[in-house]
Amino acid sequence: MAFSQTAQDFRLDGSLLVATVATEAGDWVESVLDINEYIGNNDGFFEFGGSGIFDSVDVESWRLEGPLLITSLYRLDGSLAEEQVINLDDYIGNQDGVLVFNY
Repeated sequence: MAFSQTAQDFRLDGSLLVATVATEAGDWVESVLDINEYIGNNDGFFEFGGSGIFDSVDVESWRLEGPLLITSLYRLDGSLAEEQVINLDDYIGNQDGVLVFNY
């Protein structure tokens, strides 16, 4: 199930997605997922299965709008690519109160 359907108060703290998520028992617990471990940068575009994305983002543009992760990434030549958008609900789920990345 998409994480945002069972989460509240989710936010970015650097490369960390922090959320209060529901458990199967109906309790609310905090869970943290480091996006840096699952997404990389391929010359200005998101690369799933890569890592280290936060090291090559324009920090000023790094943000969440609902479950959408929006940012501009640096290209290999040092220029800034156009803004990229991914829906984290397509990749992150909630397994009994733990955020997990599925790709």
